[in-house]
Amino acid sequence: MNSHSTFYRKIQIACSNLLLALCIGSVQVVAQNNETDEPRVKISGLIKTDVFYDTRQTVAAREGHFLLFPAARLNDPSGKDINTKAGFNILPIQSNLSVGVTGPVVIGALTSGVVEGDFFGQSNADVNMFRLRHAYVKLKWEKTELLVGQYWHPMFATSCYPGTASFNTGAPIQPFSRAPQIKISYVPGKLKLSGMLLSQRDYTSVGPEGPSSKYLRDAGIPEIQLNAELSLKNQQEWVIGTGAGYKAIVPQLKTGNGFSTSEKVRGLSANAYIKHINKQFTLKAYAAYLENGSELLTISGYAVKDSTDSDKGYVSYTPFRTISYWGELHGNCKIIQPGIFAGYTENLGTGKQTKGPYYLMANMPVKSLFRLSPRVNIKAGILTVAVEVEYTSALIGTPDLKGNISDTYRVNNTRYLLSVLYKF
Repeated sequence: MNSHSTFYRKIQIACSNLLLALCIGSVQVVAQNNETDEPRVKISGLIKTDVFYDTRQTVAAREGHFLLFPAARLNDPSGKDINTKAGFNILPIQSNLSVGVTGPVVIGALTSGVVEGDFFGQSNADVNMFRLRHAYVKLKWEKTELLVGQYWHPMFATSCYPGTASFNTGAPIQPFSRAPQIKISYVPGKLKLSGMLLSQRDYTSVGPEGPSSKYLRDAGIPEIQLNAELSLKNQQEWVIGTGAGYKAIVPQLKTGNGFSTSEKVRGLSANAYIKHINKQFTLKAYAAYLENGSELLTISGYAVKDSTDSDKGYVSYTPFRTISYWGELHGNCKIIQPGIFAGYTENLGTGKQTKGPYYLMANMPVKSLFRLSPRVNIKAGILTVAVEVEYTSALIGTPDLKGNISDTYRVNNTRYLLSVLYKF
């Protein structure tokens, strides 16, 4: 066994011991609560196994589990596309464990906290390893809420997101990310107004040194997001929301010629969504605009715009712009719930002359992508069995000097998915 395997094994054992300690500690706290009414602890989670078959090689994370889009052509010497080969896998790594704490009133606020992790790993090299998903503390006053920790990025609206059986949850059409953040919300009634300051950890921007949170850290300012959401509940439910944000990153602190630089890539983001729930069905719709949104697993990024000083190696940047739309409809029957997801995303280019190089998510210049995913969920209490067919069609090309992705060709993949989910 090599040193790397030994290292990862030690990490796995440590994480397993940590999980066991959390469970034992939770049981002890629950027992104490019966006597002292101190913070209450609840353990929850899910056990999920996905069985999937792809008709083509894919660009995906964790041994194909988190599907993004079909792989580009890879021709052998005779001109045959190697990536037309099909593939399959069976993985339970999405299974997770969550420890929730409800505490006493502190400084006039109800307190709570969550620590949640799964076995998805941080990269393909450490699949099966325990990783942190969420970890936050929340303080709730009468009309104000404060959340500090790691939680969903606000571009992933927790009140309106795809309910696909696939773990990608609509990505790269639906922006997907968790981020360390400070979030403050004002809730005067049915309207919720939120402001957030965010950093990056597991989902990071691309750049000259590969994906890294360094580029945002070196900008010296956090990402800023604002959100407004209206919730109306009676016999039927409506949720209407919108948000906007600003982010700046610094791709390098030193030019290729060794000179100090702090040139930024600036980008805006915006989204809008609506959800309607009644006894028969749930209808959702979502739209987003992103500039340099690679950390959200979208077909976005940025490019070197021009050389501003060739002697010192100074350059300027410009972001790629993307738009996304999706809609979903599913039934609300207690046992059998059919559903369908449909979405489209497009890279609009930079809108400016570019020089390159180009930094895009997965280093893949995708011009546009369409997905259609019909599914059927069969529920029996806390057990759900889902069958889904996920068809994804992508236009892949080459960025040109006008900042557009041109010379495109189409690749398609159909994923057949069986999912078994047990919640507790």
